[in-house]
Amino acid sequence: MLLPIPNYVKKLWYAWNLRSCILLSLCLQTILVLFAFLRKRTRSKLLHGLIWFAYLLADWIAPVAIGLISQSEGVGCEAKGKKDLMAFWASFLLLHLGGPDTITSFALEDNEFWLRHLAGLIFQVLATAYIFYQSLPNKVCVPAIMVFLVGTIKYVERTRALFLASMNQFGCSVLPKPDPGPDYEEVLKMHSSNTLEQVETSLEVENPKRSNSIHKTLTFAIDSESEGEKKPLDDMKLLQEAYLLFDKFKGLIVGLLFSSKEREWSREFFLTISSADEAFRVIEWELNFMYEYLHTKVGVVRCPFGYFLRFISFTLTLGALGFFSIEDQHKFHHVSKFDIILTYVLLGGALGLESISILLLILSDRTLLAVNNSWTKLIEKNFLKRRRWSKSVSQYDMISYCLNDPPTFVYRLAGYAGAGVVVEKMTILRFSYSETVYEDLEEFIFEELRSKAKNASTISAARDASSQRGDWALLQTSPLAHGYCKLKWSIGEYQYAESLLIWHMATELLYIEDTKSTGNDSDRETCKLLSDYMFYLLVMKPQMMAPVLGNWRIVFQDTCAEAK
Repeated sequence: MLLPIPNYVKKLWYAWNLRSCILLSLCLQTILVLFAFLRKRTRSKLLHGLIWFAYLLADWIAPVAIGLISQSEGVGCEAKGKKDLMAFWASFLLLHLGGPDTITSFALEDNEFWLRHLAGLIFQVLATAYIFYQSLPNKVCVPAIMVFLVGTIKYVERTRALFLASMNQFGCSVLPKPDPGPDYEEVLKMHSSNTLEQVETSLEVENPKRSNSIHKTLTFAIDSESEGEKKPLDDMKLLQEAYLLFDKFKGLIVGLLFSSKEREWSREFFLTISSADEAFRVIEWELNFMYEYLHTKVGVVRCPFGYFLRFISFTLTLGALGFFSIEDQHKFHHVSKFDIILTYVLLGGALGLESISILLLILSDRTLLAVNNSWTKLIEKNFLKRRRWSKSVSQYDMISYCLNDPPTFVYRLAGYAGAGVVVEKMTILRFSYSETVYEDLEEFIFEELRSKAKNASTISAARDASSQRGDWALLQTSPLAHGYCKLKWSIGEYQYAESLLIWHMATELLYIEDTKSTGNDSDRETCKLLSDYMFYLLVMKPQMMAPVLGNWRIVFQDTCAEAK
């Protein structure tokens, strides 16, 4: 027999269930606006967990609140003034479902669910419209319609941003224009005239933007090389080059290949960079552009029509606040003061969140690119120096993996629910940590890549350099090739994952032994940091490591069993 629920609990639930959901929804939106953009430049597990929790809960709490309002409207259990406010609140919940500009997806997989968000858009808009229709005649009809339009705009923007960032649509958007091949009659005519200028002119007319950008960068590279010393680039120049590189090579996300001219263009530019700090800043800006396109609304907002919608949204929200303040003085004398205050909180929150979104849009890297040159010094001093990444890398090693492994019965219990992988991931997240990328490490990576780039003057040489699995390091550290002959079995006789695990375990054992005998050394610390980072990627992000294919998981679990 079920125990009866006390009446005071029922009254408390009926009085606060809707209002609690609305306040919680507003708090979640505030968290996402203020903290979501920080996830790309911090390694704090607490902050990442907070953003993840707010992102998931925000998509759940708003529909629940809309359902509660719809139920109240249907049974007619509320006074007329409260019904009018509830219809107004439903419009704010629709706005919350649109989400802030700072985050549309938490992972790439979320973008693939754009069709689900489209269905949600249709149903939630219809539900909100139904609630508003049931409340007619409504005392706050005008401000409710204004917020309803803003919420619809926000929800459409989010759905379209997810659609544009999905892999299928993103791959189609980065495809070059179809090339049917040369006009042979025109080619023969130009060949007979022996005028190279005509050929160059026709190519520039065909694609002037591409020709000008590549020519500009290559000219800069040639001029810098001819001067004999590499001059450091200012921050604005680095930002411009980073955007050109992102715009040209963003197709790599979906596996597109590029021509030798584009590869040479990128190679020449990085060979002209004077320091590791400049190279890492360019990559930092490139990845920031990529993150914004894939996980925020920047692809939707950064266009003339997007700016127009931003202006309309801000104007309508401000107008709704003004209209409601006028109506409040005459038509809501019999409504509880708390509900009036809650409505003002929703209006102020919507206006504040919209203002923050506009401010972040103005201060974004894409907007800074379009600013007049007279503002360059001010921008470089105040905005371009801010961090776009945490300047740290995740660390984990196999010894810690084996020592911190949960007991066997935990995996057995999790296996019954099919959650063994979840337990493994949570264990790794708990015991993994981050290390700062210091300047010596940046310089080491930069010089190693520069030396490879200098030798990769042809496509075949570049392919050979990219396919190295340790041969390069062995040959570089052993001029007589004695070390290579002695250790090449660890590279050539195993798959990539197996070879990586062998070298990781060797690094761990030698690092511990070397620490006991010689103390601290920068080269040893660099080896340890890179080894632990590669192991972390192997167990947490195997999709980022292209050569890791086939039965690497079997190899991994067998190696762990042997290590234990």
